Amino acid sequence: MHAVELDHPTNASIDENEPMQLVSFFYMSSIQKFLSINTFTSLNSCSTTKNYRSQSKKTMKLVKVFLMLALLMASAITLSAAAPSEEEPFIDNDDDASEVADDLLPSADGQELPTSLRGTSRFLAQKPRAVMTCNKYPRVCRAAGSPGPDCCKKKCVNVKTDRLNCGMCGKKCKYSEICCKGKCVNPMSHKRHCGGCNNQCSKGSKCLYGMCSYA
Repeated sequence: MHAVELDHPTNASIDENEPMQLVSFFYMSSIQKFLSINTFTSLNSCSTTKNYRSQSKKTMKLVKVFLMLALLMASAITLSAAAPSEEEPFIDNDDDASEVADDLLPSADGQELPTSLRGTSRFLAQKPRAVMTCNKYPRVCRAAGSPGPDCCKKKCVNVKTDRLNCGMCGKKCKYSEICCKGKCVNPMSHKRHCGGCNNQCSKGSKCLYGMCSYA
């Protein structure tokens, strides 16, 4: 009997860029050499059919072990090659985009304003409209819905009824007094302003505790 000869794969058929082909070539070469040597020794040493069959079973077991190892090595190399070699740094593009958008603020006519004008435009947009005060515009106190026709400390008041500006600007009434017709009076005892302005008690009665009492 002649030894079984298997064709070896040539190096030309191997793509060096593929790790799977390199591993397969290495293990197939090892298996072929092992089979040829083991078959040759088994044929020379075994004189009976029984010994030959037992030797063949051992050979098949070894072949299975080699195949399992080859598959494990190939899968490990494939996973390692597929994993990225270097971790790419995380770049947040949202912040850059927002910064660019802030630097170029569109104007009313569609043109882009430079960065120096961006802060000015924001300040003007956030600044509240100026309030028309009576010291510069006295007519605002005579407009409809005004608290009074008089102007005191940039505010429209009525000096005839205002306790803080009774009769004139800055004149304050006492805690228990009210301003009636530009005068500070006590509504608890004043006969002509008993309990309130212009509440006059009749002749012969008195104002006690803000009420007109009859004798």
